[in-house]
Amino acid sequence: MIRWMIAVLLIGSMLAWADAPTTQCATAPTDVSGEKQTSETTLHVAYFDLGDRITEKPADFSLFGEENNQTLRDILDSMYKAKGDPNVKAVLVTMDNPAINLSQALEIRDALVQITQAGKPTFVYADQYETTSYVAATGAQHICMLEGGQLIVPGVNLEAMFAKGLLDKIGVKADYIQIGEYKGADEQFTRTQPSDELKGELNKLVDGLYHQVISGIATHRKLSREKVAQLMDTGLLNGRAAREGGLVDDLVDIDGLRELIACELSAKIDLLHNYGQKEHEEIDFSNPFEVLGLLMRKPETSTKPSIALVYADGVIVDGDGGEGMFGEGIGSSRFRKAMRQVSRDPLVKAVVLRIDSPGGSAVASEAMWQSVRRVAKNKPVIVSIGSMAASGGYYLASAGEKIYADPTAIVGSIGVVGGKFVLHDLFDKIGLNTVPFTRGQNADLFSSSKPFTEQQKQLVTRWMHDTYDLFTQRVMMTRGKKIADIDQVARGRIFLAADAKKLGMVDELGGLEAAMADAAEQGNLKPGQFDVRILPAPKTLADLLMGEDPQTAMPIRPQLSLDAGSLLPALSPALRPAIGRQLQVLMLLQEHPVMLVCPVVMTVR
Repeated sequence: MIRWMIAVLLIGSMLAWADAPTTQCATAPTDVSGEKQTSETTLHVAYFDLGDRITEKPADFSLFGEENNQTLRDILDSMYKAKGDPNVKAVLVTMDNPAINLSQALEIRDALVQITQAGKPTFVYADQYETTSYVAATGAQHICMLEGGQLIVPGVNLEAMFAKGLLDKIGVKADYIQIGEYKGADEQFTRTQPSDELKGELNKLVDGLYHQVISGIATHRKLSREKVAQLMDTGLLNGRAAREGGLVDDLVDIDGLRELIACELSAKIDLLHNYGQKEHEEIDFSNPFEVLGLLMRKPETSTKPSIALVYADGVIVDGDGGEGMFGEGIGSSRFRKAMRQVSRDPLVKAVVLRIDSPGGSAVASEAMWQSVRRVAKNKPVIVSIGSMAASGGYYLASAGEKIYADPTAIVGSIGVVGGKFVLHDLFDKIGLNTVPFTRGQNADLFSSSKPFTEQQKQLVTRWMHDTYDLFTQRVMMTRGKKIADIDQVARGRIFLAADAKKLGMVDELGGLEAAMADAAEQGNLKPGQFDVRILPAPKTLADLLMGEDPQTAMPIRPQLSLDAGSLLPALSPALRPAIGRQLQVLMLLQEHPVMLVCPVVMTVR
């Protein structure tokens, strides 16, 4: 008897330590061999592969007149289409380390939530998750992960870089002035540590983002905030630990997904690859006339009523903008051309202005604000803020009649920075000598060989105060009834969207789809009875060869130079846009004595 009891205990112990099954599927029956069996019914599953960088807007140049990159709106449109498609019974999303920001992750999460609430099972898979991809995945009913993968959600980290020590070593002086004690845009060049004011603003941002990440995961995974914070503080979780902690549902490799989904649905499945994407026309490259015809073809013009979706994505610059050496710029000339098209097209019934910008040129910001206000006299203009509308970006946003912002968006930075870099000591170190020949008391105002004189500093300061006054006037002109005290929100302060909403800087928390729905309502457009027109439209070869409508634009010179991803190949795709923007701002500071620019560009991984 004792031997029998010992044997039973040993077997029980072995079973307790045996590997737990990596997937669970209680709904499907099994045959005598233990294999899961499904019915003969075949169900369609919409499949979305988010393996590439998700951009806000289409590429600036399209060889055949079609969109050639994956935009956030493309993905959302397809996902919401799957939600309402009676032939689609479930949705699968795979993520191969997608380069998405936190605001984009929230919009994808919300789409998955709505699909799940519509009664359709949702599955998300990744070999491993980082913060943004995991936040997006939490909208799904089934979060799937490689058993040997990792869940990397360590918290929120912001690193502000201060270059004064380096500039001192190489003999460069940053002769800068800022209006707004919280602005902080010059501190990265004029200080070795942040001021107390900037430190407070950055701590406020980190606190807000950390709360958003913790609360979002807790809500959608039905865990306590304390439990999520505890799991995050472990730093890295392998597949088993993530499942035991309630952060992951199924441990499976990508080749086992089909079986897992079929098991959960108790049916055979048919994965609809590239669901919702436009079918590309087959090209016969052996026929030169067909290729030439496609190259010269311009996109078809819709005859239906439409919403104009106008993108302002990147640093605000004078001129044409577009793709440059360090990323994309919002060119004031090209933007104004798009707004003229919107204003003069009777089929455009409403406008959605999608902004993701840290600001830039003060003059370009004012020019773009004016063009939006001109359209707003006759057509509703709804603003949708992605990850950021700061400084010149918020200047532009304030031109709209109603502002939506993603919950993690950075808003504000109403202030001005101006100055120049003085290179005299650097020139001495490397043996260069500059000899000035000037006429006029302030002819050397922008010289890089000498700092401002006291008189010139006063001149630049007055200029900056004028710009700051105009900035606050523009904001109050459209939002005066919503912002109780401009001094409370200006002076360079930066806010997350939820706080900005409380202060009247933002009207609603929501993404692009919410803004589009509002625009449709204000334009008296019914679902399915209107088109969405993307502006500025990608340039085609026909545009470059034949020119464009002279009534709406200055001539556009194509800029087909390398982007930041080509110049910064050692950086991860998630970091390239942020670094590119910083480099663009640095170049603009050399060209413009007065700037409307946010002191930080944040990346959450």
